[in-house]
Amino acid sequence: MVDGVDVVVDGQPAGHMPPRWIEQLEARGYDAAVDGPVLFEVIVDRKRGPTFSDIREALCEALADIAAGRHPDRVRVEALAAGRSVEVVRGHQVIGMAIGALEDEPLLVIEGPSVLPKYAPGERRPKRGRRRKR
Repeated sequence: MVDGVDVVVDGQPAGHMPPRWIEQLEARGYDAAVDGPVLFEVIVDRKRGPTFSDIREALCEALADIAAGRHPDRVRVEALAAGRSVEVVRGHQVIGMAIGALEDEPLLVIEGPSVLPKYAPGERRPKRGRRRKR
């Protein structure tokens, strides 16, 4: 969910859910209209590397650093905006997130009902056992 997703409940749009790091930046006072776009920085061994405007480019760079022999625990990606920064991903999770963002189809919409049934379709209620008194 590197782009965020649109939530649809019972066939009706219910809003947009931004990526986790955008929510964290907003909790720290970030406002996209005032502060501008979010940039992504790859950090290896506490040394700040290149800055990218797209998360996929930053993940590609982080994956290249790991492929070049850096241990995944020494690589992380941060989101930067107006002097604020939050961690997007680090460690071995960089590999999974990079592969998901670069190779899989983007997940743009999540659909679901407003109320979930007690049991899934085709699933029956479990039988209740009776205890015998002795």
